[in-house]
Amino acid sequence: PMIGEALNEKAVPDLVKENYLQPSINSARLLLNLVNDILDCSRFKSNKLRLNFNEFDAYEKLSDVIKLFEIQCRHKGLQLKYDYSSQVPRNIYTDKDRLGQIVVNFLSNALKFTSKGEIILTVEKSEKNGEDAVIKVKDTGVGIKPEHIGMLFTEFGKLDVKEHTELNPQGCGLGLMISNKLTYMLGSKEGIQVKSKFGKGSEFYFEIPLRIDDKHNLLDQIVAEVDLNKTGRESAIKNPCKCRRILSVDDNDYNQMVIGRTLSKMKLEIVKAFNGADALHILQNPELHGIIGCKKDNCSKFSIILTDLNMPIMDGLELIRNTRKLEGRRGKLPIIMISASDDKDHIEAVSYTHLTLPTIYSV
Repeated sequence: PMIGEALNEKAVPDLVKENYLQPSINSARLLLNLVNDILDCSRFKSNKLRLNFNEFDAYEKLSDVIKLFEIQCRHKGLQLKYDYSSQVPRNIYTDKDRLGQIVVNFLSNALKFTSKGEIILTVEKSEKNGEDAVIKVKDTGVGIKPEHIGMLFTEFGKLDVKEHTELNPQGCGLGLMISNKLTYMLGSKEGIQVKSKFGKGSEFYFEIPLRIDDKHNLLDQIVAEVDLNKTGRESAIKNPCKCRRILSVDDNDYNQMVIGRTLSKMKLEIVKAFNGADALHILQNPELHGIIGCKKDNCSKFSIILTDLNMPIMDGLELIRNTRKLEGRRGKLPIIMISASDDKDHIEAVSYTHLTLPTIYSV
């Protein structure tokens, strides 16, 4: 804190700031990033990493990120540029800190492996999907051989720079692996992409949604499932419970956010579980989670369950099988499986029926 205050103190000469104080801040930041990377890696392995989605000024956030690298780029004689397209709204809805973490990783790597030329941070609208933004960092550094690109996204994967003795890159090789996983959690469909020419430079980029995507009309499907009389299905799967509560089971924070925001339009209570085992525990012990049922006979505490297919510890299919065992004579609790899987035969093995809207299945 004292060093930070000194950096902001006008009475301290700029030369002192750059030569003595800023290196101390950079070293502390390097150590902090290392600790955070190790913690994030541990959270990923235990499925405990959670995101915080909010609307914020992305232009301002990334401007603050750029400022972190200005002095270091000036010391190396590099030009640092920032281009935020007017076609991209300044306010976007995602996890501000995790977005900043990914861009910091991109810029840090660009700075490590660039000894002359420039580094450019660009934010522009996606050509594939106008509802997405593309965030990319391009440099004129050493570049990467094609056979080495995949290795960068592995745990402790680092670039070999023996051919460039002027570089002394630091880091433990976790940053890109973590950043790649984060992009998927933020809603990216393809993760981090790389364009590089060995000896010429590299470009790292990813696409994320600018807003919540409810184009699959998820709301309409949930309405139909909560009021099963509208679907014309057999009464055997009607749920007598009148609780306006939904159990959402998905290990992806972005998906949970989309479902929560969409269903809030119906004024439904959303209870989240991040894998099948957690969901089963909630179903078996609702009181431990503060869940109180309605006064109807055979109250199941929930109107419906939404579940992903692929999850750690216990997947969606196993959750369905265990849920059906619990129910007995109480009647079937409607369950919708939301999945991009094409394995319909596998899903239908435990399904009553399925909905054909791109990735939603009902059981």
